[in-house]
This record gives sequence, C-alpha cells and structure tokens, in this order.
Amino acid sequence: MKIASGRQIDEKRIIIYALAALIAQCLVLAIVGLRYYAFSDRSAPMVGADFVIFWSAARVALEHGATAVFSPHWMRPIESALWPHDSFAPWPYPPTFLLVVIPLGLLSFGGSLIAFLAIGVAAYAATVARIARQVSRSAFMVMIAFPGVAVAIITGQNSLLAAAIAGGAFALLSSSPILAGACIAALAIKPQFGILFPIALICGCQWRALASAAVCSAAFVGISALALGRTAWIAFASFLPLFNRLAVEHGRELWSGMPTIFATARLAGLSVPASYIVHAAVPVPAVIAMAYLWVKDARLELRASALVVATLLVQPYFMYYDLAWIALPIVFLLRDAERAALGRAELIALAAAWLMPAVGFFASRFDIHLQLAPAILVGLLAIILRRHFASRPLSCHANPEQDAAPIVKSSI
Repeated sequence: MKIASGRQIDEKRIIIYALAALIAQCLVLAIVGLRYYAFSDRSAPMVGADFVIFWSAARVALEHGATAVFSPHWMRPIESALWPHDSFAPWPYPPTFLLVVIPLGLLSFGGSLIAFLAIGVAAYAATVARIARQVSRSAFMVMIAFPGVAVAIITGQNSLLAAAIAGGAFALLSSSPILAGACIAALAIKPQFGILFPIALICGCQWRALASAAVCSAAFVGISALALGRTAWIAFASFLPLFNRLAVEHGRELWSGMPTIFATARLAGLSVPASYIVHAAVPVPAVIAMAYLWVKDARLELRASALVVATLLVQPYFMYYDLAWIALPIVFLLRDAERAALGRAELIALAAAWLMPAVGFFASRFDIHLQLAPAILVGLLAIILRRHFASRPLSCHANPEQDAAPIVKSSI
C-alpha cells in the first residue's frame, strides 16, 4: 500500500490499531452502561441520555397529543423520572420525527432505547458497507471503528440514522434516482441537514431524484399533519424562534459541544449579529464550491463529500454527535483513493476528521472551549477541490485505460 509520495502503508498495522480503538470504545460503553444502569452510579454518563427526550415525547404524544411535546408541563416529569438532571431538555424536532418515534413510546424505555440504537447502528453499518465495497480492508476497518458510532450510542441520538439516510441517497443516486429522492425526503426527520440537497440536485441536473424528493417530502409532511394534527406543525413553528434564542444564540452551556463557526464566534465573545456575520463568511463559499462540483459533474465521491461538508459548515447549530455525518466524506475520500493516491496532508486531515466526534464529546463533557471541527471541515473541502482539479488533466492523456486504473489500492 502506498500514498502519493510512494511510501508504503502497513495495512495489517492499521487494522490492528483500528481493532484496538473499536475494542476500547466497546469497553467504555459497557463500563459506563453498567455503572449507570446496573449499579445506579449517577456520576457516570447516561448511555442514551438524549433518547430520554425522544421517549418522553413519544409517551406525551400518545397520552396528551402531539402539541403537548412542546410543553414543559408534560415533558419535564417524565424526563426527570428517567434522567435526574438540573435542567429541562425541550423537544426541538419537527412532527415528522415525532411520527417516527411515537411507536417507541409503546415499549418500555429500556426496550425502546435498545431498538432505537440497534436500528441506527444497523443502518449506518449497511450504508458504510455499501459505500466502502471498493476500499481496502484496512480502510473498511477504520470506518467500523469510527468514534462517531460510539458517541451516537452514548448520547442516544439520531445522527447515525440521519447519516445513513444521506449515505443511502448518494449510493442510490445513479442506479435508482427515485429511491435516492425518497431517502432525501426521509431527512425531514432532521430537515436542516437536507437543506443543500435540492441545490446539489439542480446543479447536477438530477431531475428525477429532485422530483422524487419533492413528492416524497410533501407526502411525509402531509402524513405527519394528518396523523398528528395541523396544530403540531403550528406549535413547532412557534417554538423554533424560542429554541434558537435560548439554545443557540444564548446557550452558553451548549457552545462547548456545538462545533460550528457560530458557536466558535460566541465563545470568542462576539455578539449575536457579529457571530452570524462571521459564520456566513465560510458557508457561502462552501456552498458555491459544492455547487461548482455538482455543475461540473465531478466524481460522485467528491460531489457527495463536498455536499456533506458544506451541509455541516452551513449549520449555525448542531451538536458534536452530529459529526457522525463526517463518516461519509471520510469513506468517500478513501474510496476515491482507489483512483488517485492520498497525500500525507490528506491522510492527516482524514485522521483528524475521524477523531472529531470523540474530541467534541470530551469538549462538551469537560466544557473545553476549543472548536477544531470547523477548521477540519474547511480543510476537507479544500482537499476535495484539490483532488478534483488535480484529476482534470488526466482526461488529456493518450492512454485513457491506463488513467482509469487505480493508482493505489489503499489509503489507510
């Protein structure tokens, strides 16, 4: 195995390192879970803490109606019984996601937590396996040991499921654009992460996928309105400004775990308007770069990676567990390394991106005011653009069959 400089990479050593990282994460999850649930040690992090919000909302919606999930009067008692905590965590999700989690309220908390995490991990594993079929064994093992999985499990979040849905859209785009559009519509469970897909599809002239996404999104929203009531959407729309003001703009206790440019600016002491201005300085060129790659019909690996990176950079608010999405550009770039070898700087950037979910978790846990993810994401976007422009002269070579041959069989 070699990188662009010609140096060989010891694939067996990488597999051993990745396996060691995976075992360490499994041990930590097992120990923390046993401490909290088996030994009632409340000093340990609660595995599935954020799932408390999901399950509480499901129970409240079943008993009192969908609009009640936005009321602390109904949510606080259930949350407090499951997770003794000083502060109340509101339900900030749209009715589309509430429709998905309501069936979990029919199960016990423990049973629904296991089912929810199993679905997320299985969806993530299936998507990564589909995308990573062309990568080496070492690269595949690196993705299996990706810390974003453990972070999503310990928080009990939906980030693995959302990332798997987006990955499924990319995997199906060429062969089944209708199904790809349906996957994009499924991102209505977390609609802010699907905001750039229509732009990408228009730039890439993916009209069938765009039409499917539009129709399926409308159907998803319509079904949620019929099932939960139109007032659920009205309550959600009314609650969003309050959530944005309290949790995003003035949520000092959340900024350490919020790996966004906006949060970085707020931690630096900038005002809310100034932070929005600083934040906009990066997402705008990121979206332009992403759109350029889709207009130019760049390799799918580069287009997909740019879309995910730009999606993360655009968000003024997302939490460290959402960095599970960073698995997608990592695995796509590892797959692209089958066409053009990764340079040393690119390998370092991918390794840093791989670590970001764990870094975010510890930054939030210990209130560390250090946000590295925005810089890493900008670096990844620069790598994606460099690889696109570096590959363009290849089309002028005299031997296209030789150019199509993989330069390297592994990257990590």
